[in-house]
Amino acid sequence: MPPTLARASIGATVQVLGVRGAPGPLRRRLAELGLREGASIQVVQRTAGGGRIVGIAGTRLALGAEVLDFLAVSEVSS
Repeated sequence: MPPTLARASIGATVQVLGVRGAPGPLRRRLAELGLREGASIQVVQRTAGGGRIVGIAGTRLALGAEVLDFLAVSEVSS
């Protein structure tokens, strides 16, 4: 099983491999925000509650800790 966004290093650029096990409404919302298979995102910072700030398509998104394990990712080589 691939690593999730929860394990990605701060500053890393990762590619989303898929949204695994998320309920339908959350899956749709993540897709609306651009977090879908094939998307390239940068992990910007860790939040106080364990979430992450990520950069995608020129914008930053705050993701709660409970969402991170649904996003399977692969680190992109620089």
